[in-house]
Amino acid sequence: MATSESAHDVVIVGAGPAGTMLAIELGRRGVDVHLVERREGRLRHPRASGIHARTMEYFRQLGLADEVRRAGGLPVEDWSSFGYLTRLKDPDIGAIDMMAAKERIAGLDALSPEFLAWCAQDTLEGVLRKHALTFPSISVTYGLRAVGVDQDDAGATVTLADDENGTEHLARARYVVGADGGRSTVRAAAGISSPESPTMSHQVNVCFEADLRPFLKGRNYILYFIINPDTQGAFVTYDGDRRWVYSWDYDPERQSPDDFTPEYCAAVIRTAIGSSDVDIRVESTFFWKVQSALADSFHEGRVFLVGDAAHRFPPTGGFGMNSSLQDAQNLGWKLHEVLRGGAGPELLDTYDAERRTTARRNIATTLATATKSAEVGWFANDPTLLAEIEGPRGESVRQRIAEGIPAQEPQFWSYGQQFGVTYDSTAVIPDGSSPVESTVVDYWPTARPGAHAPHVWLESLAGERLSTIDLLHSLFVVLAPPAGQAWVDAAKGLTEARGTEIDAFTIGAGGDYRDPEGNWAECYGLDPTGVVVVRPDGYVAFRAAKLSAGQSPAEVLDDAFDRLLSTTTSRTSGR
Repeated sequence: MATSESAHDVVIVGAGPAGTMLAIELGRRGVDVHLVERREGRLRHPRASGIHARTMEYFRQLGLADEVRRAGGLPVEDWSSFGYLTRLKDPDIGAIDMMAAKERIAGLDALSPEFLAWCAQDTLEGVLRKHALTFPSISVTYGLRAVGVDQDDAGATVTLADDENGTEHLARARYVVGADGGRSTVRAAAGISSPESPTMSHQVNVCFEADLRPFLKGRNYILYFIINPDTQGAFVTYDGDRRWVYSWDYDPERQSPDDFTPEYCAAVIRTAIGSSDVDIRVESTFFWKVQSALADSFHEGRVFLVGDAAHRFPPTGGFGMNSSLQDAQNLGWKLHEVLRGGAGPELLDTYDAERRTTARRNIATTLATATKSAEVGWFANDPTLLAEIEGPRGESVRQRIAEGIPAQEPQFWSYGQQFGVTYDSTAVIPDGSSPVESTVVDYWPTARPGAHAPHVWLESLAGERLSTIDLLHSLFVVLAPPAGQAWVDAAKGLTEARGTEIDAFTIGAGGDYRDPEGNWAECYGLDPTGVVVVRPDGYVAFRAAKLSAGQSPAEVLDDAFDRLLSTTTSRTSGR
């Protein structure tokens, strides 16, 4: 029998990056959210480390970008490369340096105010958890494991087991969110299946401490891909000093996890280094598969899924943790609006429509880049290539790999995949314009509804340089040219009538913010009477290129918010 019960607006199972970020999204809006995590200590295995520029924009809006960079400790200016080697002690076969293309790097300033960052997942979790605890409406319990979820029309109840003392606790909520990983108990309890793609490779990650500087020869690579007959894998640095992971493939038909003793793992790592004279302290091992998985639905009734519970991708491109964080950003504001009565429950259906489509796109891209990696020895099973790479014919084999390295660019340079996501749901109102399609690599900014609101550099009236991204925090935002004060006034009236908080600004000469380059209205596709409504997650919800004759801004916005929030209250009711 349960020894205690609690009631909340939302219960989140799993305090990894996705679960903690969702708690932050809800907590900063004053929602009573209870975060439950079975782990009582730090994540034993760091896993992800690359944080996309798109995610760094999100951290920027939360005021965390600088803290995340400091915590990561690997300035991208110094750590921007990925190398391919036979063994760590050997010369490069080739490398990709993201900072080498000076013209492209210079152009990034026009695409986003942020750039990618490196921060190990366990370190990032510490930053996010500390931030979450600053919100009084967030409560956190560690050491409890979800063992079941029961739901009804009014809410859902999570049964939580305390394995240390054998007790059970019940947590009741209007909504429950599973952020509990690829083997999600919440997903299983909700009856949602998650089909997996064929396995490309079985991998083991070994986290260890060692001084590898004698073998690096001044190379500051984030990833060192190792290709030789004895082991094919990758070294990942987490602190640029002594903290490393070596990941390699193994055959589960020939080896079991019990075979991977610290002594055995250290021997494999020394083989990958190319030296037996290295002191290695193995900290942890983690077994995983190179495959994808996509839940059949991201929610069932009162239960929602975020992060790995909803989707899993191959590691190429680093979309796993980044997508998980953006799941939280998408779901958080929608739950809040429904919980406070500002939106109809149909709004929550748009989470599945938007994020599941995005996950499917990320799966296609990461599977393609993982397959492409085989051409340069990663995930490769070409016995001829591996046998010859260090032998008499090694030079020609290494040359063939070197020639294939530039084609690996999409897994390291994915601005189009990050920023070019477009949503199509009832939380977006089409304006009849044609889509602007980004590629995986190249991002083409557009303010077409459903797109990420483009970054444009602005200037405050006090002379401070800032981005349009800095105007987008946690509210709906109405943006209009200087002649659009009527849109600002209408937004203020709508806030009073609906209770939905809306910020509103005019941009350009004489407006709330200056447009030094004079390209904001053109970038957003507006004439002097037009308007854009941006959602709390930074995506364009509505755009009117111009105000049509006979329309009033108040009526246009009122109708738009009715549609966006799935509300049907008539204007005659007093709004």
